[in-house]
This record gives sequence, C-alpha cells and structure tokens, in this order.
Amino acid sequence: MLLRAEPRGHPGASLIRFVSNSARTRDQSHGRSWWTHTRSSPRHKARGNVMSASQASSTAATAATAARATGPPVVALPRFDQPAAGRMTRDNRAFEEDHRIRGYEVGPDRKTTMITIANLLQEAASNHVVCMWGRSDEGFATDPEMAKENLIFVMTRMQVQMDSYPKWGDLVRFETWFAMSGRMRATREWIITDCESGKQIGRATSTWVTINMKTRRLVKVPDHIQDRLATYQYADEPDARAFDGERMQLKLPDLTSDEEVEVLVPQIARSSDMDMNGHINNVTYINWILETIPEESASPSRQLYQIEIDYKNECTSGDLVHPQAEACEVPGVFVERGCRVDGGGCKAYLHSLSRSDDGTSKELVRARTLWV
Repeated sequence: MLLRAEPRGHPGASLIRFVSNSARTRDQSHGRSWWTHTRSSPRHKARGNVMSASQASSTAATAATAARATGPPVVALPRFDQPAAGRMTRDNRAFEEDHRIRGYEVGPDRKTTMITIANLLQEAASNHVVCMWGRSDEGFATDPEMAKENLIFVMTRMQVQMDSYPKWGDLVRFETWFAMSGRMRATREWIITDCESGKQIGRATSTWVTINMKTRRLVKVPDHIQDRLATYQYADEPDARAFDGERMQLKLPDLTSDEEVEVLVPQIARSSDMDMNGHINNVTYINWILETIPEESASPSRQLYQIEIDYKNECTSGDLVHPQAEACEVPGVFVERGCRVDGGGCKAYLHSLSRSDDGTSKELVRARTLWV
C-alpha cells in the first residue's frame, strides 16, 4: 500500500488516503500516471519553489554566519583614490591636473586614442585659464578682460606626440603653460606624465591667434591686455618648450592626386560638434582626419605616434566636409635627431579636409600623421 496525498479540489474525498499498488497500476494503464500528473501540476511546482526558497534562505543564513566568523572578504582595493585637485605650478605660471582614464575613453585594446588625448589637453588648458582669471560667461575659457573686447584665442596649429598611450584606469598628469609671441599670437605647451612611474609619455605644442568673436577677423591684443597676459606667461626658461625647435613648426606639403586614398563618404558637421566659441571644435577635425587612415596603419599592430595639424578655415553645423589622404615621406628630422620613429618601419600620411562654397573648394585643415 502507498500513502498518497491529494491536492485540494482533487476528486478524492479526503486529502490523505491509502492507495493500493493495483490502483496505482490502473492509473498508469489509462495512459497517464497520477504520480506524474500531480508532480507536474502548477500547485506542486509552487510547493517545490517554496521549498527551494526556504532552502536558499537557510543556506544564506549559514553563509552569513560563516562570514561573520571569518571576517570581511578580501578585496583588491579597499579604497579607490580619486585624482588630486588641479593646481598652479611654476610660480603660478603653469597648471597641472591629474586624470584617471575612464572606460569610455579607451578603445578595444583598453588604451586611449589620440581623440581622448586631444580632449584632455584641451580640458587642461581650459582649467588653467579658469584658475588664472575665473570662469567667463563668454567664449571657451576666455580671459574676462578679453571677452569685454570681444576677443578670443583660436588655435591655428597643433602638434601632439605620444611615446605610449595610457590604459583604462591609469592616472595621468597633464601640465600646461602659455607664452605670448607678438601682439596677436601665443603658444601653449603640454607635458603628459604617467603618475605611477613618473615617466613622460607624451608632449604637445600649439599656436593661437586672437580674433574678434563677432567679425571672426584677426586683431591685435590691446596694450593693457598684453601686459596682463605677460604676467602669467611661462617663457624664456630652458624647459619652456615641450619640443625642441627642430621637430616643430615643420611645413606640411601640398597633397597630390597621384596616390590619393579614395574616401567614399564625406563627413557632415553636426550641431553637436560646435563648441562654446561658436565653431566646430578642434578635436572634431582630428576625428575626421583619422577616418581617412588606410586599414594597414589603423590596425592594432601600429600606433599613432604623432599628429601635426594646420587649422586654416572654419566650418559650421551643416557643412559637408570632404576628406583626402595620401602616403608621404617621413620628415628626415624625426629619423636623424634620435627620435624613436624608425624611418624604415614608420608610415606617414598627409591629410586634407575641405568644404565647397559656391562650387569652389576651401581647405579647412591640413595634417600629417606618423604611425609606428
């Protein structure tokens, strides 16, 4: 005899009754097993789930008791240090800030790209201006006295060189300073250092000119602003240049059409590419330039060592930008002066971005990239 429990609502008169083996056999002979039927019923499953939850609760309680007995679990980092606050350096004539590389600032290889580096250079320069004169309501990190005169600095040239690229989670230091050069021109330098090793991993230099924010024309800096800027500049010091003079301000030759790399899809300047100065941000042009790199150089086996850019004209939201690129020779100075670029293994490309105005093409940017 078997003791069989019947769920509520079952045709049986009682919840528990004795069942003979022969009765069980008859159930099975009619095409289904009562035992199977009741085990697969929703109510039976619900009971099974309740039991599983009860067992899980008991297991969790046991684990918690064990944890209290043995102490907290061991973790890799009990605390996650944040970068130090930005600060003025070199007798308040330079500025440095630390930045921890975020997950959305790296590529598939877990390393930053030139786009990330260019954005961080720009951010460090802007924060330097804020530390000197406070946050302005006009323009992109502008001296309030210049803003009163509708004057802003715009970049005309930039050169960035990276010995190695920081990885996700690395702490990197950016130090920057500027110096005036005449009545309408200034330079800005950057040094990039790995905070853990203290090793310099990159450097950058740039040239800026002053324009009237409304007319977009070049203007000279008034005397009272010139004197104000000179107070904060870091110049005439042995380490005032991130590059030595022979490796910077090199002429970028014209592109020819013989070996032009075919580019099928033009880029469209979007409203999201505009910055606080009312034009397409400098870093956006770098992004467009890198889209023209042949696959052989854009592969993980090669690294973008240096980019030089001449900014020639502006474009605005809605403009259609036509990119071009072609292979070129590696400048001899980078091979002859002890630079890490190997002339035999290095690849160099010229790039040009242009837009069409009434059927005529106007060059926006010209650049050269070196890949190792």
